[in-house]
Amino acid sequence: MNLPKTHQFGSTELVEVEHLESTFNISHNLAMRYLAALRINPVYIGGEIYFSITAFNRIMYIITRPGAPGFLFPGSKGKQNKSLKAKGYLTKVTDEMVMEASSPTVMAEMAATSGNDPSMIKKLLANENAKTRKEPKE
Repeated sequence: MNLPKTHQFGSTELVEVEHLESTFNISHNLAMRYLAALRINPVYIGGEIYFSITAFNRIMYIITRPGAPGFLFPGSKGKQNKSLKAKGYLTKVTDEMVMEASSPTVMAEMAATSGNDPSMIKKLLANENAKTRKEPKE
C-alpha cells in the first residue's frame, strides 16, 4: 500500500492529490474537479500537487451532517438524476458553507463528535474568535 506524501504546517496537513485518486478510485482530472467543487485550492510544490486535508475534513463535515442538502460530486451518476437536483442537492460548496467551515463553532462540533476532550471544546467556544465575524462596511 502506497501512503500519500504529507506535509505538516502547524494545524494544517497537506496531502498529495493522489490520496483522493486512490481513495475514490478516480482519475487525476476528476480529483482536481472534486477539489474545485469543494472550493479547496490545491498547493503546488515542485512537481507535486497537494491539498489541505484539514479543509477537506471541515467541508465534508458541513456537507454530510444531518440537515445538509446533499452533494453531487463531479462524475457521479447522481448528477444525471434530475429528482436529486429538484430536492436541492448541491454540486458546488456555497460561500455560506465555506464561512461556516472556517468557524470555531464547527471546529468544536467536529471535536465533540469525535469524542475529544470537552474542556477543549469549551475553550474553543469561549475564544473571542468564536464570535460571528462581521464583513467590513464598504
